[in-house]
Amino acid sequence: MRTKVMAGLCVALVVMCLYMPQPCEAQYEALVASILGKLSGLWHSDTVDFMGHTCHIRRRPKFRKFKLYHEGKFWCPGWTHLEGNSRTKSRSGSARDAIKDFVYKALQNKLITENNAAAWLKG
Repeated sequence: MRTKVMAGLCVALVVMCLYMPQPCEAQYEALVASILGKLSGLWHSDTVDFMGHTCHIRRRPKFRKFKLYHEGKFWCPGWTHLEGNSRTKSRSGSARDAIKDFVYKALQNKLITENNAAAWLKG
């Protein structure tokens, strides 16, 4: 999926440079830097401390039916095999919903208590 997005952006840049005024080299560099900055912000990966366990969270973009969605994944490899997953239109919402999904699954498997889960399921 990333190669298709990058190929499409390259084609768009070439077309834009053909129709822009000739001294566009400075504009081209600023445009490319801006686009690459926005694209790199779509992918995110981090390690967090969750109830005394080291856990990982990942967010990545996904196109479905020409719409941008963000898929979130939350997992704690040293603690359990469970994974929390989500797909939302919101970047921050994908991480939040993945954590909530993980908490629901951990509660069902009796890894955490209802009191511990309540704090994470509120927000």
